[in-house]
Amino acid sequence: MNRLSKTTLLFILTVGLITVDACRKKFYATAEDMAEYGWVLYETKDYLTSNGWFLDAVKEDTAWKDGFNGLGWSYAKLMVLDSSIAHFTTGLGKTQYQWNPVDVQSELLAGLTFANHALGKDAKAIQYGIAFLDSTVKPLTAGWAFTHDSLLNYLDVRITLAASYYALGKFDSTILQVTVILDSLKSSELAITDTSLSGRKEMAKQIMTLQDFLLSQ
Repeated sequence: MNRLSKTTLLFILTVGLITVDACRKKFYATAEDMAEYGWVLYETKDYLTSNGWFLDAVKEDTAWKDGFNGLGWSYAKLMVLDSSIAHFTTGLGKTQYQWNPVDVQSELLAGLTFANHALGKDAKAIQYGIAFLDSTVKPLTAGWAFTHDSLLNYLDVRITLAASYYALGKFDSTILQVTVILDSLKSSELAITDTSLSGRKEMAKQIMTLQDFLLSQ
């Protein structure tokens, strides 16, 4: 009387298998999940482990743009700059999903600006810096800030551009970028416009001072 019938037992087992299968599907990690966790680790400054999650993300889905973005930024933090640039560049060619609220393309361009400048590839840094400005500078739009480090923003890109222009001897462009930065900061300081030897020394000092100031904000 207390024993389950064979039909009832089969029904219970079937329901159990369906439930287990549903749970497995629910916890299946997508490329997006892996990249999101990579960013969580990145924001805690665990760049090596985050890099591994981004690698898994792009293995899972080779079209996942933000996975390449994460690889670029994490490699940059690990000072593996050639790999950083390679993954940023790959990411540029991937499609941005419309439902993703993050402007990944701008983050890739900013990353390429920083990484190329760090390697002394100033012409490339300027190329990507200009592309970044073209994609982000719009009327009535707030200035860009990096999604995963709000202290890093459009002024950091501009001061990097100023430094790259200076390295190539394009002092008029250097002055323009420094002027925009000072205006944005509502500073009473003026950009150094003297391009004599002594003036260029002061210009370099002003760029370094602004770099230090922006890093501290």
